[in-house]
Amino acid sequence: MKQPTPRFAFLIHPLVPLHRRILAARRLHVPGMLAKDAGVDLVGPGALVRMPTAVGDVEGLIIGVPDLPAQIIGDQSRALALMLRATRSAEAHGAQVIGLANALGVVAGRGSELQRHTSLPVTSGQASTAWACTEVTRAMLVKRGTPRGPVAVFGFTGTVGDAVATLLASEGVDVRVEAGGPALARRADAVGVKAMEREELLATCDVLVGASTTGPVLAPSQLRANTALVDLALPPTLEPGRLPPGFVRVPGEALYVPARVQAGFWGRLWLLFAGYGSGRVYACFAEPAVIALTGERSFSQGRRLDPARVRAVGLALRHLGFRAV
Repeated sequence: MKQPTPRFAFLIHPLVPLHRRILAARRLHVPGMLAKDAGVDLVGPGALVRMPTAVGDVEGLIIGVPDLPAQIIGDQSRALALMLRATRSAEAHGAQVIGLANALGVVAGRGSELQRHTSLPVTSGQASTAWACTEVTRAMLVKRGTPRGPVAVFGFTGTVGDAVATLLASEGVDVRVEAGGPALARRADAVGVKAMEREELLATCDVLVGASTTGPVLAPSQLRANTALVDLALPPTLEPGRLPPGFVRVPGEALYVPARVQAGFWGRLWLLFAGYGSGRVYACFAEPAVIALTGERSFSQGRRLDPARVRAVGLALRHLGFRAV
């Protein structure tokens, strides 16, 4: 008897008001289409995509919640309630894993609170994101002829920024982060990175990593010519403005898939708005696929990531045919 295709649910949210209207249109939710407030009644499946891997196909059920990033971060109790409704929908539709996108992965204990309410593995996807960003950053340093750095990591106080800095430093790369309070200084010392003022960071590093979770943190006018930015922040790390000559930005959270993602109209529309089409996906989207296919426990919950688990998810992603560069 043929076994059912493994399935994970991926909980998403709109990044801008237009995205919420599209989500409302998919759900035939008239108040949402008219830009009025919406709650749990707008939560539900939006698309189903099929992703081929080296060991077989896996299905991703896209389930949207209506709140924008600022709302999610500002009212985490409401965010958890929306995620709980989405999780119940995922359970009803046969999902075996819950993945969290973007702001949903950084609130309510970064997946740990939601895990208390479901038997399905919950993952924020941040281990895969950290692994992908580390791979892309390492490749950029090699391309620049400076495999040992230096590299500046912005967003070190966040989960992914901390993990990227820790992994690179453990490989002998000269990692530098923006100075902060005593707690940041202690953490920097613990993982072997250097904390310094922003002006010195930008003056000494041609390769930057943008891992902030709070939106734009750098102005283009602060950058030198020929700077490379490995950016995984949403919204992006840079404020709008005129870019310096030779500036290069590369996505730090994208993975190439083994074969084209298969999707219907709404699935293709989601891939379009995700920014990668059918040949690449967010690393956080691939992580629940790994769990659904392998039966692994969650790689990403809570404030700190275990570097060993980040490396483990990287090995699993490679085994399934995903690659960052």
